[in-house]
Amino acid sequence: MPRDGKYVVAYDITDDKERDKVEKILKNYGFRIQKSVFECRLTKSGLNRLTEELKVCDTKSGFTRIYKVYKMSKPIDIGDKKIPDFDDGCAFIV
Repeated sequence: MPRDGKYVVAYDITDDKERDKVEKILKNYGFRIQKSVFECRLTKSGLNRLTEELKVCDTKSGFTRIYKVYKMSKPIDIGDKKIPDFDDGCAFIV
């Protein structure tokens, strides 16, 4: 089975059309944890596909950044609202 990794993808894009394109792409790879932040579990090939799709958008009014979350990293959630996790039964086929 291919090894996968957890990634956080954040964007700051001011143009509505550009932002909508990026959001649509990211919805295919993970789930939203904040308005402009997605959490994605990707294989190496999935990460490459996501990166290529985002490059095609050719964003001029902002940027998208992908962060790798390492296995030893544990999130600290503060507040009442629980953020969904891949291990909570969400499934994505990439």
